Amino acid sequence: MKTKIVSIMAACFCAISFCAKPAEATLITIQIEAVVDSVRDEGGYLEGKISPGDIITGAYTYDLLTPDSEPLAYAGIYEHDSAPGGISLSVGGFDFTTDPDNVDFVVAVLNDYPPWGKDQVWMTSYNNLPLGNGVAVDIISWQLDDPTGTGISSTELPTSPLVLDDWQSNILAFGADRRYGIFAHVTSAVPEPATIMLVAIGAVFLRKRS
Repeated sequence: MKTKIVSIMAACFCAISFCAKPAEATLITIQIEAVVDSVRDEGGYLEGKISPGDIITGAYTYDLLTPDSEPLAYAGIYEHDSAPGGISLSVGGFDFTTDPDNVDFVVAVLNDYPPWGKDQVWMTSYNNLPLGNGVAVDIISWQLDDPTGTGISSTELPTSPLVLDDWQSNILAFGADRRYGIFAHVTSAVPEPATIMLVAIGAVFLRKRS
């Protein structure tokens, strides 16, 4: 009986391994938390619901198969034009989210770029859904800078969360031009469980093929 059970489990594992092609391990989703540093909203578009100190929760997703559209050796520009690529944030009862039907989400990775030799990673969503009260969201952007040039070592898309302590500047900003703006810093970045599993499966396939 034990032998039969082990055989069934082995067969299931093989089936999963066969179906889980390496291409399926290319979506990276990182869950983040951030703290609001300041809010600009003279027109009251946010209805007074967001204040400094509030906690932002959310996640961003990119595809490791997205081609690099930047020919310069020190920069990688990865332009996503379809879901699930994008970013989603929640704070004060509002959701700031990439429009899944009109994705324009760019991730840039700059390694030792001249003339200062510093590192920079930024991601920006240019097309976003309106808030629940109908107010537009023009941009959602997160940028990290490291003037020492040690934050990253290549221009490839990271397969794991960025180590926040490696960056001297960490700015999350989103809002609508000349109407309102929210400025924050990210305090936590961890991969969702599915990303951990998919990356692990991809690593197994790569080892088998090498």
